[in-house]
Parts: sequence; structure tokens; C-alpha cells
Amino acid sequence: MSENNRVFWHWKQKSEETRKSAAAAEVYITSANAVAETGEIINIDGSGNRVANTLYGKKKVYIIIGTNKIAEDYDKALWRARNIASPLNARRLGRNTPCVKGELKCYDCKSPERICKGLVVLWNKMNGTEKVEVIIIDEELGY
Repeated sequence: MSENNRVFWHWKQKSEETRKSAAAAEVYITSANAVAETGEIINIDGSGNRVANTLYGKKKVYIIIGTNKIAEDYDKALWRARNIASPLNARRLGRNTPCVKGELKCYDCKSPERICKGLVVLWNKMNGTEKVEVIIIDEELGY
């Protein structure tokens, strides 16, 4: 992809300039913490750049997930995002939060190291966005 396009990786190129460049892009590729079979796409975020880019200013948004991120309904998808994806991401990032100590689950903590500060549920593509597509890969990907 990077041969013919400018690619901005917010988790590899950790700078404010990278986040601003990604925000200005016409196409955004991301993942989701959970996708319900009933259609809801759920993302929890700490800085907001990832969720903001799925909501505003893009012509096309592609959300790539593995089958492990599919849940039966909204409640189960929200549970998955809070109790599987968020604690595992906090552990991956080396955060000192209750969710990474002992049982992996959300404790709704107020830790300054908390990575789950915002929740976005996408029910449909936003006005001004031409296309939102969920691409499901038949394997377990990410958290």
C-alpha cells in the first residue's frame, strides 16, 4: 500500500504530525474493538484520533477485523470491547491499570494511565462519508 500512497501509522509514527496527517487523509483504514452481528461497530479509544477518523472527514473508511471481534449483539460487542480488547491493549501498552492486574476485565477505573476514555458506536456511515466497509478476515486478528 505504501508504494503508491502516503501511509500514516499512528501507532508506529508516534507524533502529533502523523495524527494530523491521518486526519487529513481521504481514506482511513482501521480496526474495531467489536462488531455486532446486528450491525453496531464499537471502538474504545484513549486519545480519540482513531475514532474521530471513522466519524468525520473521510471519503472512505475501511474497518478490518478478524472473526474473533464478532459478537452476537450490541450488549455482547460492548462487553467484548470493554473486557477483552481494552484490557489486552492496556497490557500491550504496558499501562499500570487495574484491568491488566489479575483478572482481565474492565474495572471502570479512573487511572491516569487508562486507555479507554471514549466510546464510539457506529450504526451507519456518517453524512459526508461515501463508503464505510467492514472487511472480515477469517482468522483471529488483534484484540
